[in-house]
Parts: sequence; structure tokens; C-alpha cells
Amino acid sequence: MLLSKFGIFIVVSMLLLPHKDKKRIHSIETEENLGVGSQPEIAVDANGTIRIVYGVKNGKERELHYVSSNDGGKSFSKPFVLGNFSQMGLGMGRGPQLTTTKDYTVVTVGDHNGNLYAIRSSSATNQWSTPVRVNDTDTTAKEALSGISAGRDNLVYTAWLDTRLGNNNLYGSLSKDGGLTWGKNQLIYKGEQKGICDCCKPSVAIGQNSVLNVMFRNKLNGARNIYVISSKDNGEHFDKAQKLGTGDFMIDGCPMDGGDLSADASGKVTTVWRRQMDVYIAEPSKPEEKLGSGRTPVILETSKGPLVAWHQDGSVQIRSAGGEKTFPLAKGQYPKLALSSDKETIFCVYELDGQVMVKSFRL
Repeated sequence: MLLSKFGIFIVVSMLLLPHKDKKRIHSIETEENLGVGSQPEIAVDANGTIRIVYGVKNGKERELHYVSSNDGGKSFSKPFVLGNFSQMGLGMGRGPQLTTTKDYTVVTVGDHNGNLYAIRSSSATNQWSTPVRVNDTDTTAKEALSGISAGRDNLVYTAWLDTRLGNNNLYGSLSKDGGLTWGKNQLIYKGEQKGICDCCKPSVAIGQNSVLNVMFRNKLNGARNIYVISSKDNGEHFDKAQKLGTGDFMIDGCPMDGGDLSADASGKVTTVWRRQMDVYIAEPSKPEEKLGSGRTPVILETSKGPLVAWHQDGSVQIRSAGGEKTFPLAKGQYPKLALSSDKETIFCVYELDGQVMVKSFRL
């Protein structure tokens, strides 16, 4: 009898023990439907304000919508129309791009007329500027595929696919004033065999060491592999482009999936991308690690390591920071990630049946 009671005590005690990892990863803090829209992007500024932009198809028009939250995602503002871009690219990574600097929120929009526009909002006034064109040669960004990242102070860099040389190549531009004005466009990488991959979104990440990293899908010898290229002088000069991973993606066509990259506090770069129908994580010069099947992976640096999200079989999958666990967050696709100002909460925005959804969970 004593043994039996002791056994019951052990079982009950084990059930009552806190399962810290499970609770930490699966604890949903907030969930919100922001309404009709597609290709959402999210960022959290230095004051903790959550900012989200996305596109809305309104008949033949394409509207740029913006919402924000000042209470950690418990509630969001009503959608505000920032502008009408009749040929705004939407779908497969096309859509508005978003970042925040010390003083500004910066949004870029690419359209199929071939132009990339930027607008900014001041954190002090919450007033939005009028759009300015980033590409200094007219109608050369017709794929509407670009990436953006903020550096120190109010420095912002954007990279995009550009046809001014006859094929799609990788171009970029630097803004030193939070997106109000942009410098001379720079050729980042010229494809050796009639350009680079035509329909994959490039990504940009500026580390705290101020190294600028740009990731893109190349088109070389029948392979559509992911490459990263870096600059230590804000894009004035770039190092040699480096292929990621050891395998090759042999395909006669565009995968329409560019992946994502991040840089930690030391400047170490981590990338996520798709090959065939599998998602991989890799650091430059190191072998890739398969995370699972799926597409459109994104990555977020946290204090516990890089956290990854991607789309698999109709659901948003999350790989925990540090890689201990993988779990489904929600039904949906095209996830994007942001970290709260207290560095403890993850915000994930995504599409679900033509609606823009946002969830948050704790690290």
C-alpha cells in the first residue's frame, strides 16, 4: 500500500511540474484578424509600436494599408490607406516592404510599371511623406521584388531586381535620412549568364557591425541556388558573391521563393531558403541543415538564437529559437516575424483566406 501511494504521489507530482519549454513555445498571447489584404509585413520600432503594412485589391486599384498597435498587440488601429498604387506587385513575395529606424518608419512599394517607391513616417509626428522613386532609371524594376533593412541611426538600404542592363540583375540604393531621399543606384551583382533568377525576392540584413548583407537567387549553369553578398562600406563596394549550402537546385525555371537572412549582434549571418520542396537553414561557408518541407521561410534573430517560420501544407510552422522544437502556429501562408521591444514576444503576421492575421507568442 505504501508503495502504491508513493507511486501515485510521483505521478501526480510529475503532472504538476511546469513544462517550461512547451508553455514557453505554445503560449499564444494575442490573436487578431486585421481584415482583407495580402502580403503583410511587420516591424516593431524603438518605442515598442507594432507597425504592419499590406496590400488590398480594390477592383482595379491596389491600396497600401497600414495598421499599428501601441499596447503590445492587444489592440490595433483601424486600417489607414497610405496610398493607391494601381500596379502594386502582390503575391509570391511581391508587396510592400517595411523597416524602422531610430526616428522613422520606412515603407517601399514596387509596381509592375517598373518603379520602386518609398514613403516614411516620423515617430515624432506620425506624419507620412509623399512617395519618392528609388530607382533612378525609369521603369526598370518591373518584377516588383525587393528587400529592405535599417542600419544605425536613420540609415536604410534597399535591394531589388532591375532590368536596366537588359536582364534582371541585383541593384541597390542607400538612404541616410530614413527613406526621404535615396542615393545613386548601385549594381550589386550582375548575373554571369543573362542575369539572375527573375522571380525570387532578394533580402537585406544590416548587422550591428554595420556590415550590409544581401541575399538573392542566382541563375548559373542550370542551377537556381541562393547566394549572399556583403559590403562593409554601406554598399559602395561588395565582396564576391558566395553560394549557400553544398547542394544544387537544378531547375529550368524560377522557384519564386527567395528565402530570408538575419545578422546577430556579432554580425554572424544566418540564412533560410528553399531547395526543391525543402526548407534549409545555413550560415555562409557551412553546410545547410534541413528544417522540413515547405516554402517561403523567414528568420528572426532573438536573444536565444534565430527563430524560423515557413509555410507547409497550409500552415505556418515555427522552429523555436535555438532549434529545439518545431510546431504549427496557425493555418495560413506567407509568414513574417518581428520581435517585441522587450525581446520576449514574437509577432507573426500572415495571410489566411484573403485576410491578414497576426499572432503573438512568448519565447
